[in-house]
Amino acid sequence: MPGFPTSSRPAQRPAADFREAVARLAGGVALLTTLDPIGRDCGLTVTAVSSVSLDPPLALVCVKKDGFVHDALFVADGWSLSMLADDQVELARYGARSRAPGDRDDFTGWPTRRAVHGELVLTSGVAALECEPYDWLDAGDHTIALGRVVRATTDAGDRAALIHVDRRYARPGDVLG
Repeated sequence: MPGFPTSSRPAQRPAADFREAVARLAGGVALLTTLDPIGRDCGLTVTAVSSVSLDPPLALVCVKKDGFVHDALFVADGWSLSMLADDQVELARYGARSRAPGDRDDFTGWPTRRAVHGELVLTSGVAALECEPYDWLDAGDHTIALGRVVRATTDAGDRAALIHVDRRYARPGDVLG
């Protein structure tokens, strides 16, 4: 392709190399929450989150297809993204833990409120987005869920957002520029 450097070395492990490369990109940490088909709370720690549009206000989250939260998103009336603060590593680890089929989530140890469609919103994070399903995009082993933001709140105080980089949780360093 003109203008792009090429390598004479073929990729030996493209998926593994890709995973290693993108681990170096820092991302904010959020807890995605929704209700399962029978109304139980479920959540997942996510870092593939982005704003998409201001008009209409849209956000996206990427969710692995083989998890129970993925299936719950398709039948839910809404889902929320609670952006975690740098002192919420325990909550991030809780949402990222391995689960066996039938395991349930219990967020009673953290301050929450209910969103307009009933899902939990963590009230101790730095911000939260309440979304209604807007569109779904197939993306390999993930689905990109686009949500229309129906409510956005901020409550950072003097706390920083939690970030994830090199497979570790961290707090932002110096602000540059």
